[in-house]
Amino acid sequence: MAIYLCLLSLALCYWAGRRSLTAGLAAVCAVGYVYGITRANVPETLSHFIFDAGVVGLYATQLMRPLTPLQKYRVEPLRPWVEFLIAWPVLLFFIPIQDILIQFVGLRGSIFLLPFILLGARMEAADRFRLALWLAGLNLLALAFAGAEFFLGLDRFFPRNKVTEIVYLSKDVLGHTAWRIPAAFVNAHAYGGTMVVTIPLLLGALVQKRKTSFQLQLLIFGLGAALLGVLLSAARTHFIVASVLIIVATFSLRTKLGYVLGWVFMLCVIGWMVSSEQRLQRFMELRDTDTVAERVSWSVNMNIWEIATRYPFGNGLGGGGTSIPYFLQRDINNSIAMENEYARIMLEQGILGVAIWVLFILWLVTRRRSHRADPWYLGRQLAWVVCMAFFISGLLGTGLLTSVPQTCLFLLLVGWIGTRQPKFEPAPASAPQFGDEEKQLTAQQYV
Repeated sequence: MAIYLCLLSLALCYWAGRRSLTAGLAAVCAVGYVYGITRANVPETLSHFIFDAGVVGLYATQLMRPLTPLQKYRVEPLRPWVEFLIAWPVLLFFIPIQDILIQFVGLRGSIFLLPFILLGARMEAADRFRLALWLAGLNLLALAFAGAEFFLGLDRFFPRNKVTEIVYLSKDVLGHTAWRIPAAFVNAHAYGGTMVVTIPLLLGALVQKRKTSFQLQLLIFGLGAALLGVLLSAARTHFIVASVLIIVATFSLRTKLGYVLGWVFMLCVIGWMVSSEQRLQRFMELRDTDTVAERVSWSVNMNIWEIATRYPFGNGLGGGGTSIPYFLQRDINNSIAMENEYARIMLEQGILGVAIWVLFILWLVTRRRSHRADPWYLGRQLAWVVCMAFFISGLLGTGLLTSVPQTCLFLLLVGWIGTRQPKFEPAPASAPQFGDEEKQLTAQQYV
């Protein structure tokens, strides 16, 4: 069954990718949204590759496709960074510190999804709008699963086995009497993180002028599903990021009064739902500053310097232990667990590997913001906030580069904020105006 599902995922994403970049990304996201529940109910070894097969199908149609002049202009500043981030782990792969299978898994976690940065840079305004519509629909599907699990229980959807062990360990809601809700994802943290990274695209699409009433309603409900999903997942880190997004969006909305009132009304409705259901209030634990400080100390401590001294060139790819399947855990040499993404990168790629990532993040911070005249100004501003918040939250946990499908969407946003943000020269009277015809513009029309 797992083989058939891998082939189906590969074929679906390849077929969709042949149609367009947006269709391919939507297909990969659709596979990622149901990957967790599918893998849980088909607990075979090859079921771990269902999502990977879909990504390969997308890559086969997109990475070798010729770029337009405009796409080359956008991708150019990001390409050297992606090449550096991929080249160093590939070089380390040939240093056999770990078992070959562990090295393969570690290589996958280090580089497999990084090309999504380039795909995000290639996306145009119309692509982002269409992807946002797909994500809105997928968010509603995820909310349907989450609602069913909330009222009917997890056992009806996630059988107890090695694959779902982390799901059933997350019984820390309502005084350790209820589980976090994973919807159809691998775990609740992946659910909440995925919902957060969809918010910039959904809000950015919501304020676009050209949309039908159906599209407007779909985006509104998809956005509401994302905010509810963060609360159902009970992931406190993602709640903090979502709260920051809400604050930034509230004070950045410079559009029709109806949008502002609708946004405030949505927040009031969700607030009322939260106040009447204690299972949605795990974020209240953030008031306990002693517990929060203790949790942070687990992740951010002096052990990272110890590791840097002991393993300056890393413990081998996969030596950090992240995303290693349960059936390979015993094969890790010198197993060390750190609740810190940068410590994990240092464990696997050494000091140079984490230095490349830190330099890349600093470079992203300095990228020029989009112009206020840009219709996607709000969306890109929120995307920048999400990316910076997630890079900071990497100090408190692992999985930033391996979460399905959160990492794919996160890297798309990274590619978006890392592109050149051009100023438009006045177009001749006979030239098409900016909008859906953006694809026809060339790099020479930018300054």
